Amino acid sequence: MNYTKMRLSGYVLLIAVMMCMTACNEDPESESTMGNWILTTPFKGARRASAIVFTIGNKAYVGLGYNGTDYFTDLYEYDPELGFWQTKASFPGIGRERAVSFSAGGKGYVGLGYNRNLVTEELGDFWEYDPNTDTWTQLSDFGGTARYNAVGFCIGERCYVGTGNDGANNYNDFWEYEPSEDRWTEIASYPGQKREEALAFVLQGKGYICGGRNNGLYNIDFWEFDPEGRSWTKRTPDSSEEYYDEFTSAVQRYNAVAFTINEKAYIATGVPSGGSVDNTVWEYDPGTQIWTQKTSFEGSSRSLAVAFSINDRAFLGTGQSGSSRFDDMWEFRPNEQYNEDD
Repeated sequence: MNYTKMRLSGYVLLIAVMMCMTACNEDPESESTMGNWILTTPFKGARRASAIVFTIGNKAYVGLGYNGTDYFTDLYEYDPELGFWQTKASFPGIGRERAVSFSAGGKGYVGLGYNRNLVTEELGDFWEYDPNTDTWTQLSDFGGTARYNAVGFCIGERCYVGTGNDGANNYNDFWEYEPSEDRWTEIASYPGQKREEALAFVLQGKGYICGGRNNGLYNIDFWEFDPEGRSWTKRTPDSSEEYYDEFTSAVQRYNAVAFTINEKAYIATGVPSGGSVDNTVWEYDPGTQIWTQKTSFEGSSRSLAVAFSINDRAFLGTGQSGSSRFDDMWEFRPNEQYNEDD
């Protein structure tokens, strides 16, 4: 027996095992995945999840939500240049969680939602916030059935609300709201599956909806809304596309957040198909239709957070994991290299 050859073979095997262990223990995200998260000024209010957020000019407004015991009606304005939160006039309606919120024409809008302390838990009222006078005005009720876990967004001077749950049923109806007329009009339904807890964002004058769940299943589809013709285009990639797995990982979740900066959209956190809260972040490029994973959110994994962008700066905060609620706020810089010291 040739013991020299056996020893050499053993050395080669040992080196190979050590190289594999080193490679397996490296964090590929820190070397190859772009995106950097920076802990910034914490939210001024109490810890909470399912809050509302909208942006007007260079300021963001965050409030309402639920902490497991109380429904909030407070509202806070955030100036990202100063890192400063300021208390604003409280919402005069019923405290709630899982409402829709957006802004148009220099005003903020909040409506729908859920409050389990009420006889009728689902809400259908709608309100306008004017930052110039720091006042709220009640508007016409939502045109559809009272509900929560819906989506809402604005394109130009018109806003759109749809999907959601009324306590018994999920929906795929879609409504257009004209703030100048305080008028709701039902338009062509969302063509995907009925759903709740979905995601919506606006890019280049088009609206997009994905994610959520229905009948106990995660929805894996993606649709683009054109306000000019009030028409829908399916953007779900074919399963043969190289980035199809990335697409499904991005959209197969609920109670996540979506935001846009630099003509790209981002999906983060939420509850993916594995069933546990998540911290992954995915980028969508509407020009190429490609989905790319970015550096994971560096705060605690969570769902029911808020996210917003101002002047190509993106922020994510609040939310919950199990019974824990959060009041931290993080800034995301998608084109910076990951820096673990931030």
